[in-house]
Amino acid sequence: MLLTGRYLKQALQQERQGISREERDLLRQSIVTILPVILLMLCDSSAAAAQEEDSHVYGRIVAEIRVIGLKTTKVDIVERELKTRVGEPFTRENEQKDYESLDRLQIFSEIKIYPALGDAGLVVFIEVKETFPYLPVISLDISDENGLSAGGGLKSVNLLGRALYFSGQARFGGETAVEIELRNPWVAGNHIGYATEYYYRNRDNVIHGFFETANEVYLLVRGYVRENGRLGVQVFYQGIQSDTDGRTLSPGNIDHVIYGSLVAGYDSRDLATNPHEGWWSSVDIVRSGLFGTDSDFWQGNFDLRRFQPLASGQTLGLFSLYTATTGTVGIEVAPWQTFGIGGSNTIRGYDIGAKGGKNQFINTIEYRWNFVQPRPFSVSGITASLGLQLAFFTDFGSAWNTREEFRRNFIWGGGTGLRLIVPYVGLVRLDLGFGQDDPWIVFHIGTGEKSMRQRERVR
Repeated sequence: MLLTGRYLKQALQQERQGISREERDLLRQSIVTILPVILLMLCDSSAAAAQEEDSHVYGRIVAEIRVIGLKTTKVDIVERELKTRVGEPFTRENEQKDYESLDRLQIFSEIKIYPALGDAGLVVFIEVKETFPYLPVISLDISDENGLSAGGGLKSVNLLGRALYFSGQARFGGETAVEIELRNPWVAGNHIGYATEYYYRNRDNVIHGFFETANEVYLLVRGYVRENGRLGVQVFYQGIQSDTDGRTLSPGNIDHVIYGSLVAGYDSRDLATNPHEGWWSSVDIVRSGLFGTDSDFWQGNFDLRRFQPLASGQTLGLFSLYTATTGTVGIEVAPWQTFGIGGSNTIRGYDIGAKGGKNQFINTIEYRWNFVQPRPFSVSGITASLGLQLAFFTDFGSAWNTREEFRRNFIWGGGTGLRLIVPYVGLVRLDLGFGQDDPWIVFHIGTGEKSMRQRERVR
């Protein structure tokens, strides 16, 4: 606010001096441009004043922590996430970290943390609104490759009141799919938890040109290293059956592959849902063909994401994914294990599978504006949050087998889109992309964060 006032004063002083008309017009235009920002800041002045009034509580010893609003969640699930402790000083830093940790559970539609001085000393209130813990859902999936698939299922973001995530879904239409997922974020130690997933798919594999029947099982065990570090191991199995010769390494047209990987990462995002600031990174070293199963290669995945805050409700997202694979396609690497780029989850503005290869390099620059901030609502006792987001983006990258193909297969596109921030799905993305020559406008529909979906085998 002080910087804004100083800027206005300087602008008015310069206008009184002998400067050109063009410079005066530019200064006036700048002042008009920032006036809405000033008004927004003035509207928030009462909140800032209230925060200043509460500043005297910081540094005081916490006498009690009270959790309000729990209906299903066990109180220890909340308390174990808190940095704030009884008998220790209350700090702004711990208050912010507590909010971020509780948001990362993704079981609350609203979180408020506020201190109050009582007769016994400082009391810290944690007030939450729970997202509905169990919900029969209409299961929808829209992909460039298989179109619309629909069905039903059951989801729980808070199974047994212990922040366990469970999802069981079945879909039909563009593909026949069954998905079962269970995640426990904290079993022991420092957030040591697990995630296990099963997928059955019966679909047209458009990128590689065959009808696919797939069974996949994933198991990930991961924990924290201090506060922001992540370290884990993953074992997974893929069984891929083809109706066309030459798409698998096995002459019987069915590959069975067991993988093992070491996963290291870093996460300093302020929020897990709709982040505004921070870093997210992951390095995965993967070995395929364990225990004599089909395929035989090493693979490295290097994923870096930056969320850069701009004005209130505005974020610049910078995402980069690089995957390097050893071996030769058709000998150590099955054709179905290669990557196709183009489409809603890789390079928008291009049709799916525009370029392909065993290696990939995908980059995104995306401006996001929450013109309707996510806010909680309740319908018939079901509490969730909704929001709307506008985006402008550019994607660029390549998929290749040989060094010469990297430059030849390099493509880029850009466009604009609308994001629906919805419960249980996260994001629904509606994008208009520009890049390829014909058609020069491509409409994309996707679900979930693009930076997450581009990591999946079926994307």
